[in-house]
Amino acid sequence: MIVIIGAGPVGCFLGGLLAKSGKDVSIYEEHSIIGKPVHCTGIVTEELGKLIEVKKEFVVNRLSKVKIFSKNSKIELPANDVVLDRAKFDQYLARYAVKHGANLYLEHKFLGIDGSSAVFADKSNKIIKIKADVIIGADGPLSDAAKSNMMFGKRDFYFGMQARAKGKYCKKAYEVYFGSICPGFFAWIVPESEKVARIGVASRTQTKSIFNRFLHLKKIQKKDIIDFQAGLIPVYNKKTTCQKDNVFLVGDAACQVKATTGGGIVPGLKAARILADCIIENKSYKKELKKLNKELLLHLRIRKILNKFSDADYNKLLKIMGSKKMSIFFNKYDRDNPKKLVFKAVFAKPELLRYITKFIN
Repeated sequence: MIVIIGAGPVGCFLGGLLAKSGKDVSIYEEHSIIGKPVHCTGIVTEELGKLIEVKKEFVVNRLSKVKIFSKNSKIELPANDVVLDRAKFDQYLARYAVKHGANLYLEHKFLGIDGSSAVFADKSNKIIKIKADVIIGADGPLSDAAKSNMMFGKRDFYFGMQARAKGKYCKKAYEVYFGSICPGFFAWIVPESEKVARIGVASRTQTKSIFNRFLHLKKIQKKDIIDFQAGLIPVYNKKTTCQKDNVFLVGDAACQVKATTGGGIVPGLKAARILADCIIENKSYKKELKKLNKELLLHLRIRKILNKFSDADYNKLLKIMGSKKMSIFFNKYDRDNPKKLVFKAVFAKPELLRYITKFIN
């Protein structure tokens, strides 16, 4: 028996892969509805299509441009990104898991691990113990599975706040704001349509005040707001323990998130595929994660450099990136392949390396 804690996209994708191979899989979810509450902006690169079939049923919008702003500069680059309806996306992957034979239980709160059993309370507060050969925590950044097995360790987080707001938007272009507009991370406007967009910020501290200031800057009034969403974004840490005995962590629970953008869907699905293969083929999860970990570490190193940038530094960086040569380059490579992205960018614009190296200790 394999028990997966958390029926988000990573847990359900993993459950489907394992069940498809003939494993006995049960997925337990605390909430009564898959995909809710929403904690994510839901913008992903075309890399998603290499992991699962991208269906119209969960695609809200497709974006072909990104407008990047600093305090005194602006550039526009080509993009090839997808905006997801996160609830429908999560529900699609839940159906995928069940279709391939996984059992799915809603309204089951994980309480801890007792020997070889995972312990839950159902909606009537009845305590249930499930004996398992493998227990997998896919239960988000504050993973109780990690805590219960002494795997949580020291973690760092950004806090994201977002509003879906009515207005007039360019449907095919999203906006990203760096520097003092949103200190320490960035702000965004991601259109769902010409009339609705997801507007948000993420930061380590003072997120609410930064968020309110950004809404004021973009002239978003209270009457324009449809709803609010918020959530923690874990920062990748190479010291995170992803396996201890028969307990594994995956996705946000394992801090498998891109530190440059806070995106966790694609790396989480990649990690789920790796873990499924390791369980099916009896391979080492730690060893097989090495390639993905190198990618996530590079994202972290880039983020540490960007965290040192002033508005003037961002203005200079955007000037370099805004050249015609770089525009062609960004049309070929996406942010889910940081090694190739950085190498090709430096090759195209050597002054980029000379500029960035002054921020590396």
